[in-house]
Amino acid sequence: MTRSDSFGETWTRLTEGLAVMAPESLASVRPAVAREGFPLELSELYARCDGTLPTEAGRFLVSGCGLLGVDEAVALRARLVSLVDGPDVEAHWWRPGWVPWAANHDGASCLFVDTGPGPGRGTVGYFFQETGGEAQLWPSLTAFLVALVEAVEEGTPFFGEAPVLHGGALGWD
Repeated sequence: MTRSDSFGETWTRLTEGLAVMAPESLASVRPAVAREGFPLELSELYARCDGTLPTEAGRFLVSGCGLLGVDEAVALRARLVSLVDGPDVEAHWWRPGWVPWAANHDGASCLFVDTGPGPGRGTVGYFFQETGGEAQLWPSLTAFLVALVEAVEEGTPFFGEAPVLHGGALGWD
């Protein structure tokens, strides 16, 4: 990510790219909602969209993930927090400070922003229900989106998957 990349610039780059190569994926983006109480980058995301429709075209992020709407993110977080039944689970599986912002169709895997205290605050990680969360994979939501957009533009792998077009939808193999 270059110093000049901002969330807004990166979001514009993503949506402009989808408009050209994956219009069905762009059409799956739901209208924005104004929500407070989220970390800055998540607030910026929700100021631009309230997730994507739960369709194949809407799951244009890696690992079959689509953007979660505010209510979906809150519900998934509550469900995952309710499964934490002790410090070992919290330390190695799901932490209450993680906020999901994208998930696959059943929420068994998701991308999250760490809102907890400490050096990982603001970073993006990946959660898989079978193995738990892997924190601090990207330094920010903007950094994640920059890497994703660059992979799509260059046709190179990202997070172990290659971008593919299925008709008018972006997917990953």
